[in-house]
Amino acid sequence: MSRSANSEQRILEAARKIFLAEGYSAVSTDQLCREASVSKTTLYRYFGDMAGVLKALVKTEGDAFSIDNQPLPATAEAFWLALRDYGAQLLRLLNSDFCAQLDQTMHEEARQHPDIAKLFYQNAYGRSHEEMTRLIEHAKQSGFIQHESRPSDLADYLISMWEGLTYVRVRLSLESHPYTQPKRRSESVIRALFSTENLPY
Repeated sequence: MSRSANSEQRILEAARKIFLAEGYSAVSTDQLCREASVSKTTLYRYFGDMAGVLKALVKTEGDAFSIDNQPLPATAEAFWLALRDYGAQLLRLLNSDFCAQLDQTMHEEARQHPDIAKLFYQNAYGRSHEEMTRLIEHAKQSGFIQHESRPSDLADYLISMWEGLTYVRVRLSLESHPYTQPKRRSESVIRALFSTENLPY
């Protein structure tokens, strides 16, 4: 790993640790630089400002379950399996302590920092919605599904149903690691929404 890459990684790891422990707005540039053992000049060079650090952190986590660069499924069966696997992967991510803590932090910061809340939405929920919409749009154009709703609406329904009220309880710290069987839950939601389709599970 190059020296520059190492510095960037240290900054992200330090941000991951202290943003969640103390809240984004409570962390100063000086504190983050001390934790990462880098200079302010280094932080500004790679991330521009603290918002840039947060954006990079959210994007890094989002990359863990992105489908954006995956090949679009060539058959109906491949589509339904890809949809199920995406849902299961999303639920496994939501089960992680980091994801729950980041979500809680962003909800706490949203009123005071609407620009940061928008950034978080675009790189997390918004990104997932766009990727799911693209996948479903491809499936409709290919004739894999016949559902009358628009692809963007179907993506919205799926993500909302996968999370459910269960994730509200996580945001309120009433529950942790809520999705004990991510694949089964993913399949159940797909069956409920696409009950008239020919599903392979």
